[in-house]
Parts: sequence; structure tokens; C-alpha cells
Amino acid sequence: MRGYLALGAIALLAVAGCGAGGDAEAGFGVPRQNQIDEVTSDREPVNGVIDVAGDGCMNLELPTGETRWIVWPPDAEQGDSGDVVLSGGQEFGDGDAITGVGALVSLGELPDGSNADSYFSSFGAFCDADEAGVAVLDWLEHADG
Repeated sequence: MRGYLALGAIALLAVAGCGAGGDAEAGFGVPRQNQIDEVTSDREPVNGVIDVAGDGCMNLELPTGETRWIVWPPDAEQGDSGDVVLSGGQEFGDGDAITGVGALVSLGELPDGSNADSYFSSFGAFCDADEAGVAVLDWLEHADG
């Protein structure tokens, strides 16, 4: 019974988080790093197209066709339109091609990603990152400049 209640609470938080701005943990909000080196995996160039799933999860479709849940840079916030906005004013949303630097990791490699009660684990599992993996973005821009 507890499992069903926990899943219901996660779904409720996700729906509440879809319109939340500002703080990444108000509802689910925008999953972001607290600081760039929070995820200690090797960094590499990352390119792809942002795909917003029907449940509101933002994923990155890589050139290989693989899709991974996005964890954004520390300065990311949810904009009024639902897109993600960086401190420089760049907005990123469904269908945007991006280029950047980051790490492709498993959900368990995020801070507390293996703890089922943690923010990243709960949000990531809701967005299927436990199966698909995560694209941790440190820096990004629109691929067209």
C-alpha cells in the first residue's frame, strides 16, 4: 500500500511541478545540478534535440537515437512558457537542437540517485531515467548558434 501512495505522491508532485517556476525542488520543477562538479563523471561534447514527453519530462534525443532525461546546469529555471531558461536568457524547449558539454550517466551516478527517496531518484524514475539514463548538461546553446 505504501508503494502505491508513494507513486501517487510522485505523480501529484510532477503535475504540480509542470507549472512551477524558480526553485528546482518546488514540485519537481527543473532538475538541475547544484554545482557543475556535483556529478563527477568525465565530460564530453553533447549534441541532440530536446524532446518534451507527454508527462512533461524533458529528454535529450542523441544523434544515435538514444533518449536520456536532462539534468540542467545550475542556473536553469523554468520559464513562464514551460521552457527552461538559463541565466543568460536563452530558452530551451521541445524540438530545440542543442550543442553543449556534459556527461552521459546512469541515474545512480547522480547525487543520491540510488536512494529511492531522493529528489533525483524520484524525479528520474518518474521520467524513466532509471532505464534510459541521464544527460547532465554543464553548458549548452542552440545548435544553430
